[in-house]
Amino acid sequence: MNYARTLIRRTIDGQRSSLTALRERTQPTHGWIAAIRFALGISQRVLGGRLGISKQRLSQLEHRERQGTIQLEQLQEAAEQLGCDLVYAFVPREPLEKTVRRQARKVALVQLSAVQRTMQLEGQETPLTEERIRDYIDRHVDEKDLWEA
Repeated sequence: MNYARTLIRRTIDGQRSSLTALRERTQPTHGWIAAIRFALGISQRVLGGRLGISKQRLSQLEHRERQGTIQLEQLQEAAEQLGCDLVYAFVPREPLEKTVRRQARKVALVQLSAVQRTMQLEGQETPLTEERIRDYIDRHVDEKDLWEA
C-alpha cells in the first residue's frame, strides 16, 4: 500500500463535500468575466486595457469562456484584474477510496475467475466469497496494477 497515495485520497475525500458544493454552482449565462465585470461597472474597453488587449479581443475572450475554450492562464489573468481568485478543481463523483476499492475488486475478480476456471476443470472448485475476494485483494492486488486492466 502506498501511504502517500492513501493520504492524498483521504485528504481529497475529506474535502469532497466542499468541492461538491462548488460543482453545483452554475456559471452565469454570460460567463464569469462578463458577470463580474458588469457587476463592478467595468467596461470591456477598461478591462481590455488592464489586460493589454482591445475591447474586441476581450469580447472574444468572454465568448471563449462561455464556449469552454478559454485557456486557464487567460482566466487567471482576467480574475486577477477583476480582483478575484480563480478556483479550479476536479470534483470526484464518489470518494476516491471507494473508486480504488471498486477497481481492486474488478482486478481481483478477473484474476480469480481465471483461477476458478482452472480449479473447475480439475474438479476442485471453491466458492468465490466476499471474504475470499477481500483476502485476495489484500495479498495480491498492488495499487500500481489497478489501472492496467
